[in-house]
Amino acid sequence: MQLSAHPAWACGSTRCPWASWSGTRTPRRTSTCRPEATPTIDLFYERLHAEDRERVSRAVDEAIASNLPFDQVYRTVGPGGALKWIHAMGRVLRGDKGEPRQFDGITLDITDRVQAQQRVRGFADAAPAMLWVTEADGFCSFLSRGWTSFTGQSETAGLGYGWLEMVHPDDRAQAGARFQAANARREAFSLEHRLKHGNGQWRWVIDAGNPRWGPAGEFLGFAGSVTDIHDRYVAEQALRKSRERYVRLLGAIDEGFCVVQVLMVDGQPADYRFIETNATFERQTGLHEPLGRTALELVPGLERWWIETYGDVALTGVARRFTHGSRAMGRWFDVFASPIGERDELQVAILFRDVSQQVEAERRLLEADRRKDEFLATLAHELRNPLAPIRSGAELLRSMGDNPTQLRCAEIIGRQAGHLARMVDDLMDASRISRGKLELRLAPLALQDVVRAAVENATEALGAGRHPLSVDVPPQPVRVLGDEVRLVQVLLNLLTNAARYSAEGRPVAVRLEVQPPVALLHVRDEGVGIAPEQLQRVFDMFWQGGAESERSSGGLGIGLSLVQRLTELHGGTVEVRSRGLGLGSEFSVRLPLAAAAPVPGPSQQGGAATLQPRRVLVVDDNRDAADLLAQVLRVMGYEVFTAYDGVEGVAQAQALAPDAVVLDLGMPRLDGWGACRAIRAGAQDQRIVLVALSGWGQAADLERTREAGFDRHLVKPLLPSDLVAVLEEVFQEREQGATAGRPEPPPESVAPR
Repeated sequence: MQLSAHPAWACGSTRCPWASWSGTRTPRRTSTCRPEATPTIDLFYERLHAEDRERVSRAVDEAIASNLPFDQVYRTVGPGGALKWIHAMGRVLRGDKGEPRQFDGITLDITDRVQAQQRVRGFADAAPAMLWVTEADGFCSFLSRGWTSFTGQSETAGLGYGWLEMVHPDDRAQAGARFQAANARREAFSLEHRLKHGNGQWRWVIDAGNPRWGPAGEFLGFAGSVTDIHDRYVAEQALRKSRERYVRLLGAIDEGFCVVQVLMVDGQPADYRFIETNATFERQTGLHEPLGRTALELVPGLERWWIETYGDVALTGVARRFTHGSRAMGRWFDVFASPIGERDELQVAILFRDVSQQVEAERRLLEADRRKDEFLATLAHELRNPLAPIRSGAELLRSMGDNPTQLRCAEIIGRQAGHLARMVDDLMDASRISRGKLELRLAPLALQDVVRAAVENATEALGAGRHPLSVDVPPQPVRVLGDEVRLVQVLLNLLTNAARYSAEGRPVAVRLEVQPPVALLHVRDEGVGIAPEQLQRVFDMFWQGGAESERSSGGLGIGLSLVQRLTELHGGTVEVRSRGLGLGSEFSVRLPLAAAAPVPGPSQQGGAATLQPRRVLVVDDNRDAADLLAQVLRVMGYEVFTAYDGVEGVAQAQALAPDAVVLDLGMPRLDGWGACRAIRAGAQDQRIVLVALSGWGQAADLERTREAGFDRHLVKPLLPSDLVAVLEEVFQEREQGATAGRPEPPPESVAPR
């Protein structure tokens, strides 16, 4: 490097503040100007490159005002137009009165160094990052064009330590200190800070450098780059904050949470490893320090069901909700398991809680309920024994006596014995229904016959209270498939209930109407009525509403419960309406109409007209619901099969090739959505009708069933007749070719009635 004193800094004129500029590396010189030249500050500024003049002037003024060192890189233009790069460093010297007299320092001609650097500038300027070079003393001697493009600061302004001016004020001191420390240790460094963009914004960057070494191993300075990482930094900060919120949330909930990775062996789930847990995990499971360990490490005897279930969630990408117990852990858990992350990562997020105590409040309740049913059955059976001789004795007294008082007593004994016998029958029926032992003898019948028989049986109860009875039935037969004895029992219970809770002489009305696809039986009274808050309880077993005086007429409180259960066994529903206490009540029984008898076609004339029944598969993990629906559908003429989880349902569908499959959605092993996809994929006849029947009926659920391949989505509870109507509608569409593709699910689900 050539070291020489610049004329403007080495002049001896007293009018120039640099008249005594000196330094250890540059000898003092009185002047290098032509003899006729008068060195002045104006001449100094004149020789400065026009682009640097204002900046250097400002730096001179600041150095004089602040008494801080002057350190600038600038260009000078000689008399012949020669351009030189100068690095000037110095400090102002002041007189006795503090006035600025001169600068002491050195000027370095760095032209050769700058020109050498300019030869690589083309490459550096094309680089996507901002490149820079420093000397051994930390002086920045090179900045690529990327620096100016990004910051708006000129290269010359950024040289030396000028680049620090573009660093955010809050980051500036730390950035400078860390750079100086790395320079002193001659070690690579990387630091993040905010840098001012040319548009005025502050953006996060990475400033990193590596030491440069000469041929003899001497330290030459650093070479490095500045890279804009603002978008990534902001995203990472947002992700970090989101993660912190996520961790706080999981730490605050009282449910256990974990993320597991399913481990595969030969293509099958073999175990799963815990990769994340919350603070509640250990308390809910009793497992200590689970992170990084597998389920079989923690619980060697863990049932394979858990591994297969979580493996199914990971492999199918379908979430599962279930309650299941583990003998190995001695606990029951309510679990929601959902796939998380990329599919090939085989990770499952599990939210769960220990429900062992609840499963045990339920087991004991079920046991108590079972014992209650056994007691009622035993009680009813034992009450029949004394009833038989009582009724026989009453009949004997009536046949042998002619005394009016004796005959009246015999009549009362017989009537009360009959009343007691009916209560015993109700107890027996309630017990049979609760234990699933009651069987219906279904056959086609006309509801007019049911009304006639029930009215005849209720004559005594209605006559005792002198209740006028009106009956309104249509002239045409209203046909249903049902057990006539049980339907008479339904209507009789409603009539006796109306008589029991009506004041003497108040009327009772029976009305039969048809609203295809159902028939409606109405029983209306003008009795004590029902308070609005009691309407939801009138069908509860053993419940009797109203004031104490209103219960004096007797009854066990099981008649209306039997009405509801027997109606449901026929695929129907029952409702009650009342305007309030003292304003009477109306009960309405809704029953599905029987299908009309087929009219023989030309090919069937002269012989028996028969139709091949449609084959329907009902899949529901609630066995009672599946069996009851299947029974009703059989009554309506379908050939019905049942399955009790998704895997079994798929297997049955492939084996039976049904015309329609009715699928519950929330099932163990494989839910309804997964079962639908599997059935669609394996069905030989793509016209198979698939209907979702679920308690889930939000818009998102309807969209999900449509995407899975369902033809319809119906919401529980609903009338079997409504299901039949939907099935027949889709069957008709299939047979007539009315649709080119799969029908869309209806925008609204069938509401319970």
